[in-house]
Parts: sequence; structure tokens; C-alpha cells
Amino acid sequence: MGDSVQEQVPTWSPIPKIHPISDNRTISIVNNCSFPIYPAVLTTNGTGPYTTGFYLGSKQRRNVWVGWDWSGRLWGRTNCSFYLANATTEAKIRDVTDNFTIPDGQKLAGKCLTGDCGSAIECQLSGLAPTTLAEFTITGWQKQTYYDISLVDGYDLDIKITPSHDSPAKPRVNNTPVCIASTALSAPLSGTDLYQNSLNESFTFHNIHRWCPRQYLLFASQRGKQSVFPYPDDNDPTIGGGWTPCLSACAYSNDDWDCCKGKHDKSETCGPNLYSKRAKQVCGDAYSYAYDDYLSTFAVPSIKGEEFEVMFCPGGVSTNILKTVLGVTGDAGKLGGFCTSACISVLMMVWMLFLSW
Repeated sequence: MGDSVQEQVPTWSPIPKIHPISDNRTISIVNNCSFPIYPAVLTTNGTGPYTTGFYLGSKQRRNVWVGWDWSGRLWGRTNCSFYLANATTEAKIRDVTDNFTIPDGQKLAGKCLTGDCGSAIECQLSGLAPTTLAEFTITGWQKQTYYDISLVDGYDLDIKITPSHDSPAKPRVNNTPVCIASTALSAPLSGTDLYQNSLNESFTFHNIHRWCPRQYLLFASQRGKQSVFPYPDDNDPTIGGGWTPCLSACAYSNDDWDCCKGKHDKSETCGPNLYSKRAKQVCGDAYSYAYDDYLSTFAVPSIKGEEFEVMFCPGGVSTNILKTVLGVTGDAGKLGGFCTSACISVLMMVWMLFLSW
């Protein structure tokens, strides 16, 4: 996957001519990784963007625009290879990246190692787990935009979501969650990040070295199966060093308890499992399981001029902003032990309003 990278000023990726969206919101997608990715966007409600997937080179960015009523998710696909193939013989004709036409008698083929949505550059389906998600509801309760980083489907890339009003030069720093969960993608804080985000909580190398339960690793060192060093971080060149794609417990087992479904489909009967607790340790502001709301959801006013930047491989360290604001342990299971779902809802309303001021 490449070495650790420092954040640099990305260049703009060319975009096609698009139709304007009334009362839109801008989402700027930035690839700060040292390798190319294929971002993907899935709309669950409202007016979606002009594209649902595209190629984005290292240190490049591209804007997409969504309507005031939009909700959906965004993720990055890694290690992708697409090509044109003969429609009947499956024979490969030539590699492609983006902005191409499919001639008669040919078809698009290929796949991605993580976040795959089939042989398609523009996704029509959710990405295959594990995927780190950026989720948005642009105009929700009390005319707030709600957004979060989700590890409910697993983890594959580090993400930072930065809201800003009027321009990227006006970031809402204390509403900027960051999830750093691979040693190969982490990097020391530098520049303005070093002093702007006073709520950053630095996690040591040990914290992110072996957080993923071994059985949930997307791939593990084969040489480590019989040793005490089974993790990708052990610099096995066949794995890629410290890059640690991790399936969630739900994605791995599809069990009712792990997935908070069936008889466990409410907060009173579904709590954090081992994966959820480990994920929360390395990414304190991210969703770790379905009922992790009050320690995972951010809110800003839904108004014209509000923009969002979703950056992959931001470097630095994970944040624990909500724990700092609420003054709680960060273990949703402990709160659930003495607080009903109604109680949690009240707490959520209080801090959402606080964060949006």
C-alpha cells in the first residue's frame, strides 16, 4: 500500500461538465494516499452527485455536489484494476482507468481488493466489506447535517471529514473526526493540524499495531500462522507492511448479535463486541457497531455554503472529540448499562446542538 505520507496540497482532477443542483452542498474528495484509489458514492435518499465512482490519483482531489435533501455514503476502493474485455470470450483487450467508452462487442471487467462494487467504475451497489465509510444526512432533525465515520462494515482506509462554512479556509476544526488505524498510513501531525485540533488524542504505535482481532483480518501473514507475530505489521512483503484491512464482526459472521439484527435489533439487546471495542480504542470518534450513535455522530447547521472535505490517508492521529466533549469513557456498552435508549436520545440531542453552535 505504500509508505506513510504527510498531507500535501492536492492537485485538481479534471471533471466532466455537469448540470447544476439547486441549493447544493459541496463534498471535496481528497486522495492524500501515496497510491491511487477509486472513490465511490452511494445515494440512499435525495439528489445524488453527477458520478458514483471515479479514478483519483495520489495527491488529487475532485468536487462532487449533492442536494440539500441528500443522504448517502462515500468510501474509497483500493488496489483496483479495470480493463476492457471481449464480451463473449472474456479475453482482455486493454487496461483503462476512467473517462472511456465501451465499444460494441466489449465489456468492462476488473475488480478492487477492498470496497469492490463489481466490474464497475461507477458503483450501483454498496462496497464489499471491509470498507471505512463516510456517511451523511445533509438536512436532518432540527435542520442539521449529520455525518460520521463508520467502521461498522470494517476498515480499509484512514479517513478525515472536515466541515467548513463559506470556504475551505474556514474549517469547523472541533467538528472534524479523524480515524487512523494502520501504522503504514499514519504519520505525525504537522503544520496547522498540530495546533488547530486541540482535541486530538494521540494513539501510540502499540494501539494501532494489533487492534484487529486476527480472525477478522482480510489477509494475514502466512508465515505468522505458527508464530506469535501473525499481523501484517510484521513487515511481511507479501502483505504490504502495516496496512491492516479488517472485517467487522458482523461482516465476518453475519450473526444476529454481531449485526444487531433479529432479536438483537435494538440498543437494549445489542452491545459492543470485541471488534467494536478494539475499533473504538483506535478510532474514538468512529461508529464501531450499529448502536454507537451518541459517541459517533457529528452535526453542523444545514445551510448554504456549508462544504465538506473527505480526505483519505490524512496522516496524523485519530481524534476522540466526543469523549472529550461529553466527559465519558468512550465505551458505549457502559452507558447502555444504566441509560435506556430514550436517555441516550436525550444526550444525543444535547451534544448535537452544542457541537453545532
